Amino acid sequence: MIIAGLNFAHDSGVSIVDGGRVIALYQRERFTRVKRQAFMTADFLRSCLRRSGLDWRDVDFVAVSSSQSWPLILLDPDQLRLDHDAAALTDLPLKGVTTDTATRMVRHIETRRKYLDRRYTAFMNPDMRYGEYFGAERVTRPADEGYAVSYDWPVMPDWWREPYDLEAVSAAVRRAHSTSIPHWAYSPLRVTLDGISKPGVMVPHHMCHAASAYYPSDSDDAAIYTIDNGDDLHPVNGYKGGIYALGMANRLLPIGPTYDYHGHFYQRVGEGIRLGHGGAAGKLMGLAPYGAARYFDDSMVGNGIDVFGEGYALGSKTDGAHVLRRLLAAVDSHRNAEAEDLPKHSEHFVAGAHGAEDVVRPNIDLAMSAQKVFEANTLRTIRFLKAAATEGGRPSPLLALSGGGALNCPANSRIWAEGLFETVFVPPFCDDSGLALGAALALAHDVLDLPRQPMAATRGEGAYLGCAYDEAAVDAALAARADRVMEVPTADGAGDAAAKVADGRIVAWFEGRSETGPRALGHRSILADPRDATKWREVNRVKRREYWRPFAPAVLREKADDWFSGAPTPSPFMLFNAQVRSPALPAITHVDGSARIQTVDASCGGFRAVLEAFEARTGVPVVMNTSFNGPGEPIVETPGEALDFLAGSEIDAVYIHGRKFTRKP
Repeated sequence: MIIAGLNFAHDSGVSIVDGGRVIALYQRERFTRVKRQAFMTADFLRSCLRRSGLDWRDVDFVAVSSSQSWPLILLDPDQLRLDHDAAALTDLPLKGVTTDTATRMVRHIETRRKYLDRRYTAFMNPDMRYGEYFGAERVTRPADEGYAVSYDWPVMPDWWREPYDLEAVSAAVRRAHSTSIPHWAYSPLRVTLDGISKPGVMVPHHMCHAASAYYPSDSDDAAIYTIDNGDDLHPVNGYKGGIYALGMANRLLPIGPTYDYHGHFYQRVGEGIRLGHGGAAGKLMGLAPYGAARYFDDSMVGNGIDVFGEGYALGSKTDGAHVLRRLLAAVDSHRNAEAEDLPKHSEHFVAGAHGAEDVVRPNIDLAMSAQKVFEANTLRTIRFLKAAATEGGRPSPLLALSGGGALNCPANSRIWAEGLFETVFVPPFCDDSGLALGAALALAHDVLDLPRQPMAATRGEGAYLGCAYDEAAVDAALAARADRVMEVPTADGAGDAAAKVADGRIVAWFEGRSETGPRALGHRSILADPRDATKWREVNRVKRREYWRPFAPAVLREKADDWFSGAPTPSPFMLFNAQVRSPALPAITHVDGSARIQTVDASCGGFRAVLEAFEARTGVPVVMNTSFNGPGEPIVETPGEALDFLAGSEIDAVYIHGRKFTRKP
């Protein structure tokens, strides 16, 4: 049984699940070369199916992720369209959803069209906040044919709309013990490609996040927490900060919204200090250790109900800056009280360097204050979830985290260190890049009850769900660039790469299937010597990144605890912070002594051999690992892109499938 999962919004993608087995997850950005590319197109869907050896006629069901405040843009509705259709229920075993319920779902969904018409019209302006995700594609069709309605929860328990306490959430956990709980999260639809319609469901955004964390965890008993930026303005049925959920065997059971505001808060602080939009949160995480949390106070700890009141949490926000009001008040109160001699620059300020304007006060102190708010609120929520799950009779051993907020490595490590759960799992595609897969897995297991297949939760291979390229593709890429690059014969590519890195060179390593998610994990990576402090600045210069941004270490799995502490091991997806034990690794040690580690096992392929060869040569089982891309670009996908990067950069060599390439003299 073939299930296609689709995400139409930013970080658009297609997943393919065969029965319960994940075949692939394709991120559209890797092929259009527009970072976090928005929109789904007929051409991309067809090409993804072809890459998996399939045709649209082979697809049995389709799962579509909802997109919070985004309409589902149909750039080519004559070829690819989506329709909410109660009649699709006849093809799907949705428990507790009658034809009448499905009809009411569809009617309810369409009531959102008036709100989304305004959003759709805004998308016609390429200079809007999200325009960076559009690339050359433009929204031009009239609203009545240019989009399908996205709706998160067409049926929602009444108590979700009310402030609730531990007793209410514990009661919801107790009710969830019965796996006969209805499938009210899913609304029936049909997706039509080239005139052929397939039945399917729309899956709420945070249900997709939850599914993308629970099912790949390889656990059959989990508490689940999701957190992201979300939509701050839409009334009741819009943004709720994330959800609590339970994973029980094949079932995925939403418990309720968290009303957490700190994911949205974190994003807005990053934007406010001009770190961009799409990359703001990631940069803010790296900037925070340079500052002090001078603007943090305990009044910022709590969910949206606690901090801003029921009106804010339940939908009646006045403006997009509302979430920053307490922080801005703290800034104002400090402005007059600060000492005249408080230094504007941190000790790490380098005048004239790229990004120097970021490492100044109050930016660095705002960043650290935001990080402290994020960590304090995340820990508060996890403690609440643990207490509710235990009181409700489900003291699950595993916590699964997802949503863009789960990319916050310091917060993840603090959750793990808290020790409330035996295991904390974060998938490599926890942000919106995993929505298409989460939708497909929710349909496959929660709805269709297909048997689950292990997804390598503790091994590097769990991230390698993209495309692979054969030797013929490498040969063709070289032939097309023969005037600029050349192949240098080598008997041992991994050994040669390790020797180059040990000698102070910067190289790139390319092999196998590409990683899915925002982290490069050894299949599309740039490598350098972690022992050389100058490599921090040098690699940032080569990649044209801000000089202060940190780099991550890749370490042999069995040696990780010798070199790092304070993070779970194995940690194959670069989603936890550790403290660096040794002063011998300055290039990957951040200013607070931390590093975002990746443990490397045999499933990582030739990348493991590079680390082994580097250790044999230097005694250090660690290399600096950063993503193989330039500024504002997605990670490279194809051999041709890898060779183009080589030709236009200062890296010394690229190794593709162990073959060595350099620039021509």
